[in-house]
Amino acid sequence: MELVHHVLDESELCFTPSSNTNYSEVERDNRNSSEKGDNFPISTAPGTHPSDTPTTVPSLLSLPVEIRLEILKHLLVLPPDAPSPSENAYYHSPPPPALCLLHPAILRCNQQLYYEGLPLLYRLNIFLAHNSLLTSLRRLRRAYDPVVSERLSRLITRFHLCVRLDAEPGYDRAKATAQLSGKEEVVLEAWQAMWRGSGPDVLRLFEGVRGVRRARIMGSIGGFEDYAKWLEKAMMREVGAKVEPFYWSAGSEFDPSW
Repeated sequence: MELVHHVLDESELCFTPSSNTNYSEVERDNRNSSEKGDNFPISTAPGTHPSDTPTTVPSLLSLPVEIRLEILKHLLVLPPDAPSPSENAYYHSPPPPALCLLHPAILRCNQQLYYEGLPLLYRLNIFLAHNSLLTSLRRLRRAYDPVVSERLSRLITRFHLCVRLDAEPGYDRAKATAQLSGKEEVVLEAWQAMWRGSGPDVLRLFEGVRGVRRARIMGSIGGFEDYAKWLEKAMMREVGAKVEPFYWSAGSEFDPSW
C-alpha cells in the first residue's frame, strides 16, 4: 500500500452559474413579484448579478501557516493512541480505524501543500525498522510498502525496532550504533518465544547508540528492568559520550561475568 493515493479533482465539486441567463424571464418574474407585493425583485442589471459580486472564498492556503500545519498534522500524523507499528492488526482488511486517519492524498493537491506536509508525514510518524536490516528498510506500518527513496528516507528520524532476544540478530554492535545514533526517537520492543527464556544479550548490541532524543525499551524485559532503564539513559547521552557500565547485582542470572 502506497502512502499517496489518488485525490478527486475539486473542480468537479464547484458550481458556476450559467452566463446565458434569459433576462426576459427575469423581468417577467420581477413584474409578477411586484404585482404580488414582493419587495425583493431580482436585479436585471448585468453588473449586479450575484455571481459578479466579489467574494473571498476561504481555502486551506488562505489560513495562517501555523493553523494550516496543525490541520496537516491531523491528516498526516497518526494519533498517540494508534496501535504499535509492530502489531499484526495492520494485516487485516479493511484497515483499523487508526490507519484510516492517515490521508496522504492531501499532498497531491498542490505544490505548497506537498512541501509543507511531506516533512510532517515522514518526520513525525514512527516507522517500523527491519528486524535485521534495521533502518535500511523502513515502512510506516506492515501494510505499507517500504520507503526506498533515499530523499524520503533522510526525513525519517523515528524508529520502532522489534528485538528478538532468543535468536541471533542480523546485525552487530557497530551497525546498530551507526544506524540508530542521533535519531529523534528509538523504541526497542524486546520479545522472545518463552517468558524469561533469554537475557538481555541482544540488547547489549545497542549500548553504543548515542544522541537519541527519546529512547524507550519495552516488551519482554522481565528480570532486567534496571538494565533497560540504564540503556535508555545511555542511548540519550550526547554522541561520543562515555557511559559508566551497568553493574549487575551480585549473583544475577544475567550478569555476563557470573
